[in-house]
Amino acid sequence: PCCFTISTAEVGIVESWGKFSRLVQPGLGCVLCPMEQLVGRISFRVQQLDVRVETKTLDNVFLTAVVSVQYQVLRENVFQAFYALTNPAQQITAHVYDVLRAQLPTLELDAVFEAKEDLALAVKNALSETFTSYGY
Repeated sequence: PCCFTISTAEVGIVESWGKFSRLVQPGLGCVLCPMEQLVGRISFRVQQLDVRVETKTLDNVFLTAVVSVQYQVLRENVFQAFYALTNPAQQITAHVYDVLRAQLPTLELDAVFEAKEDLALAVKNALSETFTSYGY
C-alpha cells in the first residue's frame, strides 16, 4: 500500500483503475498501488481571483475595472468540482468579462461608480447561477 496525508480543509480524490473510487478525508490515507491512485486534492478554503476588465463606457471613456471574486468548493459537490471543470479560475474570469462588458458600456463614467453595488450583484448572480452546478 502507498500512504499519503490529506491536510485539514482538503479532501483527496482516489481513482481505481482510472475510475472514481472514493473521497479521502483529512489525515493519513492509503491506496493499494498500482490499482488505486490519489489523483488530486480539492481545497475547501476560500480562494480569491482578481479579474481586470478593460472596457468603454457610454460616454466613450476607457476604464479598467478590477473585480475580486471569492469562491470555494461546496463540500457536497466535490465530485463535480474536480471532474466538471479543468480550470475554474479561467471560466470564472470569462463569466466576469461577459457580465461587465455587457453592463459597463450602457453606463456613463459617473454612473459606473454609483452602480458599483448593482454591478457586484450582477456578477454574483451570474456566477452563482452557473457555477453552483459545478460545485462552487
